[in-house]
Amino acid sequence: MTNAEEVEPTPESADLQGWRRWASTGLIAAFSVGMLGIWLVPGDTAGAENRAPLPWPVITAESAADTDTFLGFDAALRDRLGAQATVSEALGDLSVHGLGRSPTPSVIIGTNGEPFYAAELHWPCRETEDSLADVKADLVQDQKAMTAADKYVLFLVAPDKSSVHRAAIEGLAPDLLRCQDFVRGHFEDWEAEGTLPVITLWDDVAARDTASAPAYLANDTHWSASGSLAFSHALLQRLVADNRASPDILDDLANPISGDPVPYVADLNRMMGVTDIDYTNTISFDRPDVVTTDGTGIGVAGMLKHHFTSTSTTSELVPGKTLLIGDSFLLNQIPTQLSNFFTDVTMAAHEEPILTSEYDLVIVERIERYSGTDEWPDLSSTLK
Repeated sequence: MTNAEEVEPTPESADLQGWRRWASTGLIAAFSVGMLGIWLVPGDTAGAENRAPLPWPVITAESAADTDTFLGFDAALRDRLGAQATVSEALGDLSVHGLGRSPTPSVIIGTNGEPFYAAELHWPCRETEDSLADVKADLVQDQKAMTAADKYVLFLVAPDKSSVHRAAIEGLAPDLLRCQDFVRGHFEDWEAEGTLPVITLWDDVAARDTASAPAYLANDTHWSASGSLAFSHALLQRLVADNRASPDILDDLANPISGDPVPYVADLNRMMGVTDIDYTNTISFDRPDVVTTDGTGIGVAGMLKHHFTSTSTTSELVPGKTLLIGDSFLLNQIPTQLSNFFTDVTMAAHEEPILTSEYDLVIVERIERYSGTDEWPDLSSTLK
């Protein structure tokens, strides 16, 4: 027999080759169906990331040859890929619950198993002695402008969760909080000097952080209802000390009323692709003789803007028109706590275009990670 001679296949070998062909065809078909099937998997990628779906690009004669147009189509297609959210959730569950690790660099997990927003650690590293001197100069300028306009102004800084739950972060690496402590030290020094109207809440919040009532939501970046009480107490106590409110107003802070727990998916879990259900609640204060009107609506910047007016027969109220502006730390908890303590109060995000000239008292809140360069609203420019 030569190499050119063919070997007649046996029945057994013919059956084996046929089975392999069918197996290969079936595998390719299954893979193809799987690739097509991911478009049928239900899911909301944009919703899972707490945003609106990316729009489809508009095709014009000019944009048809533009690379950005095709990139836009690709992004919009992927945004509507239902399996993306499902796969992300599965990977998040495996990483967080199985391995005890965060699947994204935006979140780190402390030695106690609690997640933390990584930006809290590295954003403060942008600051230097010179940049913080500029921050202070801007706050001093706003203070002078507001005082010249016969306005009361106060700045409050709320601590990041990692800054209070220090042990869980320092257990990962001793120097992770170095930049935060650098910024914190400056604000606490300014407060101690007594020339700038600033309140720092690090010690106040830490004092309220207990095992039974943590000051921060477990899988979230925000403080809890318990932790946010530090803001309400510190603010009203300062207004009393500055003769902007009667001391009697503090009596009604003695008995906080907790609302019913509300289920939600915490923001750090969403960042990690985890959909575990957590619970949050709000706190209010019962002031029976105070009648409060709620004028809450959507502001120009598309965010909730709260406006409360109150009257009372015997209970004390902070007189005048008050503006509370800040970030989500302010807006998530303070409206229920302080809505019935002011004659007229507006609570809004600092992104809202607001004229401070329309108010008698202006209180600005910033979370620690948003307290550095270019993070404070420019009050002087809104004095029209």
